[in-house]
Amino acid sequence: MANEPSRITDNLLNIFNYSFVETVPYEFFKPRPERDIAVKLVDKEYHCAGCGKVTHVVYQERPLTYFSKGKLREQQAIYEKLGKRFPTQEEIDGGQPFTNEAIGYCRDCAAKDILQDKAAGQRVCNLVLQLHGEDELVVAKARAAMEGALKKWLAGIKSADAFLQYGLGDFNAVRDLICSVMLQDTAEEEAVLAAYTEKVAAIKEEIGNLLESLPDTWQAYAARSTGVYESMNDKMYHEYTVIFPKPGMIPEDYYIYRSIEKSRVQMFLEQPRIESLEELLMEVGFHGEWIDLVNQRLQELVAQA
Repeated sequence: MANEPSRITDNLLNIFNYSFVETVPYEFFKPRPERDIAVKLVDKEYHCAGCGKVTHVVYQERPLTYFSKGKLREQQAIYEKLGKRFPTQEEIDGGQPFTNEAIGYCRDCAAKDILQDKAAGQRVCNLVLQLHGEDELVVAKARAAMEGALKKWLAGIKSADAFLQYGLGDFNAVRDLICSVMLQDTAEEEAVLAAYTEKVAAIKEEIGNLLESLPDTWQAYAARSTGVYESMNDKMYHEYTVIFPKPGMIPEDYYIYRSIEKSRVQMFLEQPRIESLEELLMEVGFHGEWIDLVNQRLQELVAQA
């Protein structure tokens, strides 16, 4: 259980983001006046068409962000729908702070309608989001099971002297002990993996069947987190075009109406997923907090002596 960067789940997250969050590829970028406009982009507002709630996202500060003219025209149309005055080109060129606007549905409103929609196109999007959730949760559930096993074992140690037999003189010794304890009984992790495998198979089968009736591209609502980056170019993303929310902001899902590509859905479905217990344990990795649990228990026993 080495603390190596995740491979399978990181790749799944990257493909999910590519397919449903930021669908433009990374490319070399050189600003062109006939195509790109420098904007002082400072924040974003998500407007819920259901309840009217507005979620405000502050962007990380940067001098200028380049909009493609197509993306800027989209913004102008949204401004008009919201009844907001769109800045003049002179104001944009002069560095007036600009707010990126979006209209969609918050999670609560989406749950009442969008997430209940059985139409093939929307159902595929809802199922993909569910599949993404399973991909993320399986590692979290396995980690919780492993930590539970360690805490149970530590609770069974009744004296500080009992730790002496393990020769916990350095980091490697403590790590090896923790791994040994967790590997003594992996029944709960195996149950987590079995449930995940069963759910994934059922979701993938339903999505596959629905895709047969869908065109190469269709329109549907897809969830977008307020905590992710966004490119202001409608064809690509680059350091000059991408913008990031400020750290520490609590992310929230908004469902935005957009184009969905069958090929990208299929790409996400075909990605390798965790299939074995060994892969699951490798994805969890080793965490320094587990050493803290051992030290905390040892200190408790010393204090009781």
